[in-house]
This record gives sequence, structure tokens and C-alpha cells, in this order.
Amino acid sequence: MKPSILFILHMPPPVHGAAMMGKYIHDSKVINETFDCHYINLAIAQDIGDIGKVGVRKLLSFIRLLKHIHQTVKQVKPQLVYVTPNSHGIALYKEFVIVQMLKGMGCKIVIHFHNQGVKKFQNSRPVKWVYPNLFKGVKVILLAEVLYEDVKRYVDRRDILICPNGIPDIKR
Repeated sequence: MKPSILFILHMPPPVHGAAMMGKYIHDSKVINETFDCHYINLAIAQDIGDIGKVGVRKLLSFIRLLKHIHQTVKQVKPQLVYVTPNSHGIALYKEFVIVQMLKGMGCKIVIHFHNQGVKKFQNSRPVKWVYPNLFKGVKVILLAEVLYEDVKRYVDRRDILICPNGIPDIKR
């Protein structure tokens, strides 16, 4: 029996780096043959111009997303939940709520950062409270060893995994 993983990640649209990496993971033959994979799209923005904006539609989408995640965890009972949060901005708070809900459900969580900014924003309010609670009890994947500097205030080095981005070969 293959290990069960719930991937909660950004998928296009909109198209940006983390969403493309989410698509590569989703479409990976190796990952899908190795694990019992379940995917939930973390994006609630409809296009690039919608990123970082708040509104009633996005709030309702977020509530539906939380319900969907909760139901999926109850049904699938994943051995691991993989989440790709943002390191700052309004999306950080959305993804913080998701991670806290998953922790409350007893999930083992790995968060994968595709950007940096923790160190830059760590002294602003209310991020001072969010970061310690986001990183508590999770493993963290970073793209390079040098990025550990960004999160070392909150994450012990033993809880860090380094996984450089890989992009698929493009056949011409």
C-alpha cells in the first residue's frame, strides 16, 4: 500500500512560479506512481491582478476551500499533508489558517516555501505571532541551503529539507 499524501498547493491559473511548480508536482509520473496522491488547489485568485486583493468573493471561496480541505482530510486520512504557503502578504494569513486547521486535525505537515521574506517581515505585526505558530511542529522544504537564513529564527535546522526546483525537459 502506497503512502497517502494530500497536496495543498497553488495550481494555475493564475500562472506564477509556485503555481507552475504545483502543476509539475501534480503531473509528475514519479510522484503519482510512488504515492497515493490527492490534490487541492490552494489558489483563490482568478488571475494575476486578483492576487493580494481581498473581497467577499474571495472570502466565500476561502470558506469553501477550508470545508473542502476538512472533508478531504477526514475522508482520505493522509499520512502527510504538503502545503505551499506564501512567506508574507495577505496569502500568508489564509495559508496560516489552513495549516492551523490541519494541525488541529492531527495531520503531519510539510510546508514548502517557493519564496522568501520571513526574515524581512518577521518584526511586523501581526506576523510576529503568525510565524512562530506557523512553523511549530512542521517540517520545512526550502529551495536552497542559503534560504535557511530566512527561517532559522523559527525552524531548527533538523526540520529543514533542501529540494531545489526542478523543471521538466521541454521537447521541441
